[in-house]
Amino acid sequence: MKDHARLESPERRIDPVHDSRHQLRADALARESLVFMLQLPEQNLACFVYTWVNGLGKAGSAFVVYGPGVGEPVVDMCDGIDVPASAGFDDWGVGRVRVRHGRPFQDAHVRVVAGGRAELDYRFEAVHPAYAYGGHRDGCPGWVAEDRIEQSGKVSGVLTLDGKQIPFETMGHRDHSWGTRDWFFSQHWKWLEAQAGQDLVVHFWQVEALGRTVLRGYVQRDGHLAEVETVDVSFDHDERLAHTAVRALVRDELGRSTEVLGRTFALYPFVVSPMVMLNEGSMAVTIDGQPGVGHVEMCWPIDYLRHIAGFDLSAGSPVTRGLP
Repeated sequence: MKDHARLESPERRIDPVHDSRHQLRADALARESLVFMLQLPEQNLACFVYTWVNGLGKAGSAFVVYGPGVGEPVVDMCDGIDVPASAGFDDWGVGRVRVRHGRPFQDAHVRVVAGGRAELDYRFEAVHPAYAYGGHRDGCPGWVAEDRIEQSGKVSGVLTLDGKQIPFETMGHRDHSWGTRDWFFSQHWKWLEAQAGQDLVVHFWQVEALGRTVLRGYVQRDGHLAEVETVDVSFDHDERLAHTAVRALVRDELGRSTEVLGRTFALYPFVVSPMVMLNEGSMAVTIDGQPGVGHVEMCWPIDYLRHIAGFDLSAGSPVTRGLP
């Protein structure tokens, strides 16, 4: 077993200042964003809160609630909102979304205020140190961000849907990235976050770009946070190539193997640019047999999805069955 001190060593810890808003270059591709995730399989619904700002001071937000328990998805989105350079994440408001970062990389309070079918009061409390992509030996891929953190935590609060209050106390996830975001640079990715308690957490991001497979991520278990070294992933999908189940065997730098199995209970196709679709799949998961919650996001070029829409994918890969 390798020395487990690498990810947990002081030199790998990201400076707390980076949980604040950054000064970006004056460019539309320069971007800073925050994401907060919530999966409630017992309610057959999930939601996420996403807010961003570019280097020109134009901000946006998205609050999406989806799944069989919702019916028609709740989608509250805005973009192009002017925000001053002085606005920070200690008191951030765009559209109906309000974010207050507390102690850096430790806690946050997110609210989606009244005005639509759904409202949210969501508190996040981290259960492990923030994992920074930039701490990897090859750094953070430059088309994704200058740097990016991922972090799981305990989440609690109330989701109000069509006047019904749904209290929750479960596990969840957040990320924070800043730098360049070029959506079309990546040809495909699989982004997974999963938790089966406070000390059984897995995250990985496997992306295909420039003819290479790039991998970042971590496993938190047995009291130790360790970087992911390899991932073997397979998945089932429907006729739209939307994933319905995922199997991942994750090996980390401590030599540990961790198995994540997930079944999608709520899916939202998120068009983030004219060229890119993110299939957002919220899942009931097991991690080494322990039940939990998670989410798998798969990125696809929209032109690719349009192309394959003419083929029957319901039985699996057309490669194995022959194309007309």
